[in-house]
Amino acid sequence: MVEECIASSSQADSANNYLYLHPSENLAAPLVSPVLDASNYLSWSRLILTVLNAKNKVEFVLGTHPCPEKDHQNLSVWNRWNNMVVSWLVHSVSLPIRQSIILMDIALDIWNDLKTRYSQGDLSRTYDLQLEVVSLNQGDLFVTEYFTKLRIIWDELDTFTLIPICTCSVKCSCSVNSIISQRKCEDHAMQFLRGLNDQYSNIRSHVLLMEPIPPISKIFSLVAQQEKQLANNIFVSISSINSANSTRTSSSTLCTFRGKHGHTENVYF
Repeated sequence: MVEECIASSSQADSANNYLYLHPSENLAAPLVSPVLDASNYLSWSRLILTVLNAKNKVEFVLGTHPCPEKDHQNLSVWNRWNNMVVSWLVHSVSLPIRQSIILMDIALDIWNDLKTRYSQGDLSRTYDLQLEVVSLNQGDLFVTEYFTKLRIIWDELDTFTLIPICTCSVKCSCSVNSIISQRKCEDHAMQFLRGLNDQYSNIRSHVLLMEPIPPISKIFSLVAQQEKQLANNIFVSISSINSANSTRTSSSTLCTFRGKHGHTENVYF
């Protein structure tokens, strides 16, 4: 049957075509884990889009390649691969949700139905995370600890933010992806730098004047190096003070046997 469908469309022979399906694909396998429940739609949908895009099947849930006309040569191929995506979606949701979509036979309809029902569920969590990220300050934390807290928030926010996916039929030549990436980099840089303690004001000013803003990993490295340098300076200062105090103490010691400073009678003997 697969050979018959592929024969109905010369384009289906190409692995780069959305109508091509690798023979090893599993009809009954869930695409992601965990499956969709009533509280994780945003993270689930983001993972689903990523996996479908990797399989070159995201068109079936974005609606960019709708069902062909009845007399179109690719209709049978489209129907077969649509059924495959339907099966993936059905097996990627929890059992109670599965019962509500089991009779739907168009992948786009299932996707839109799930989006309508569950896309608002995690907005409150997104709000809390955004509030947390703008109020987080270094305080008594080491730079590494402060940065780690920010990264955890950023990673969770990413699961709630659907990144646009290019669906151009030909290779896209616009720079939207690089623009989105750079703006995200700038947001992270400003959030990280804003919450640093005042002793990092010089490096904060230096980074914000850089064009373009370097990756957040590079900024963290610069700040961590300055933290180490500041710690070394403090250690040297404390050592110098301790050494000076020890010298003064030793010099003020009067030997009762010899009558000289710098040692005692016990040390002399």
